[in-house]
Amino acid sequence: MSVETQKFTLDLPNAFAELDPLIDFLRGAQSKAVEIDCSNTKVMPSRCLQLLLSAEQQWRSEEVGFAVTNITETCRKSLTMLGLEPTRFVDEETA
Repeated sequence: MSVETQKFTLDLPNAFAELDPLIDFLRGAQSKAVEIDCSNTKVMPSRCLQLLLSAEQQWRSEEVGFAVTNITETCRKSLTMLGLEPTRFVDEETA
């Protein structure tokens, strides 16, 4: 039996946008493969990055698929400003 990847579109129009929808999604998708679509993310605030890195680590430890896709150029600039490589998340599964 194949389990379908749980998908979530991260909508962050600015650095002050609420992260509750992402947190709720991740809680509900535990132990399932997930894909976070960042096409609506204009900026990646540090609190969101911390959440994504923590979730990625958790999913990897459980050997479950975790992907962050469609990262915009402005979002990649945010990653660089936060001290990460702009290619930190690639458009493929990282598990």
